[in-house]
Amino acid sequence: MRFMCWHVDYIKALPKDAGRSSIIEHGEPVEAGESLLVFANFEKKDEQTKQDTVDRASLEIQKIAAQLGAGTIVLNPFAHLFAENAAPQESMIMLTMLQKSLADHNFTVKKLSFGLFYELELKVKGHKLSRISRSV
Repeated sequence: MRFMCWHVDYIKALPKDAGRSSIIEHGEPVEAGESLLVFANFEKKDEQTKQDTVDRASLEIQKIAAQLGAGTIVLNPFAHLFAENAAPQESMIMLTMLQKSLADHNFTVKKLSFGLFYELELKVKGHKLSRISRSV
């Protein structure tokens, strides 16, 4: 699993077009004030270790959010940078598991719909930890 985090002052996301995924969720607009925007990608190898992968990703995201004082996390399924993506159904399952794990740790969690492209309006902070990536 790989993810990239941006510490944002705000984000507004409007669903626009369906992607090429075999799974397309119904899209709703998403808005959040100061938050941690997480571009999340699950890989083929994660399919065999779902719970472990989600637990490690959740812990890393929690650590980053705590460092930044972010109580809101916005999950954005993002399969565009990596070659060996997990199957869409498997990715959706793990993304839902991640959303629940973060919510269970008292974060407000919002999620962009799977399989859709969004028009994004956001303001990213400019400090040295405002853009972080991890591979778990």
